[in-house]
Amino acid sequence: MAMPVSLLEWKSLPRNTLRGFATIRLGKSLRISDVAVHCSYGKRWAQLPSKAALDKNGAAQRDEKGKIKYIPVLLWLNREAADEFSASVIEAIEREHPGATNADAA
Repeated sequence: MAMPVSLLEWKSLPRNTLRGFATIRLGKSLRISDVAVHCSYGKRWAQLPSKAALDKNGAAQRDEKGKIKYIPVLLWLNREAADEFSASVIEAIEREHPGATNADAA
């Protein structure tokens, strides 16, 4: 069963696995901004918003490569719900922007 997702905005930003960011409405009452959409090795998924992990001084934490570490803001409690969400978000994007979530999207 698909989740009721409506696409409100799509920002294409292809970089590495990232295809872009969506603003969606989930159901009738929840708006979610900055849903990242990725594609890698033929698989596509939508990722709930995250924020930079901060150290005790309020500076962004970085990994060994110098990239900022991120932590989830919202979290699905099971894989089935996460997969259903991803499929619904990608379907909503593809309805309005065919091919936008594919690996070769630019």
